[in-house]
Amino acid sequence: MPWGIIVDCSSVALGGLLGGTLGKYFPQRICDYLSKFFGITSIAVGINLIGQTQSLSPVILALLLGAIIGEALKLEEHMDQLPMRFGCAKGDSIFVQKYTSVLILICFGSLGLIGAMTEGMTGDSSLLFIKAMLDFSGGAIFAASLGISVALVALPQFVLYLLLFFGASFIMPYIDTRIIADFSACGGVIALTAGLRIADIKPIRIASLLPALLFVIPVSGLWHRMLG
Repeated sequence: MPWGIIVDCSSVALGGLLGGTLGKYFPQRICDYLSKFFGITSIAVGINLIGQTQSLSPVILALLLGAIIGEALKLEEHMDQLPMRFGCAKGDSIFVQKYTSVLILICFGSLGLIGAMTEGMTGDSSLLFIKAMLDFSGGAIFAASLGISVALVALPQFVLYLLLFFGASFIMPYIDTRIIADFSACGGVIALTAGLRIADIKPIRIASLLPALLFVIPVSGLWHRMLG
């Protein structure tokens, strides 16, 4: 049983429900401040993950390829439709941008992706249990500002993590510590970008970078095999 995935996704849903329920009892300026503060922490986490790689070159190459594909497929526009499909859009472009950033940060963070694959391959849920604690607090903070609809982020997260859980046996045998570091660094760039948008520092088109997560493993593997 994918207990780590169940616990992590449940923590997002519970945090979203709690934050959305209690957030209305706090002034909006406090809710907005806490949301921006969590955006800053996301930037710090992203920088830390980027620092774990031995070489940024394959990560940058994967991000470049991902950005080209993402822009060609107009992923940003498609991701912006999700709040409306969830029935939680308020007709506010700022709300849509922040909601999409939260969804990407929670669903596509490298800690969770690696954790889901690790659990699928070895049964070790420790990474997902760690992420669950972060996601509970993050979900509550974001929901205090964006509303109870943040809890719905757990749905695409659960589907994505299950796919990685069952596909791990095909992926993990080809991954070593250097590739994991590069994958984490790629996720770190996405986390940093999401943090910049959540903190209202820079409205970057973050969804266009998501295909880089598909490219970074083969690019990193070829890079280290050819150059050592």
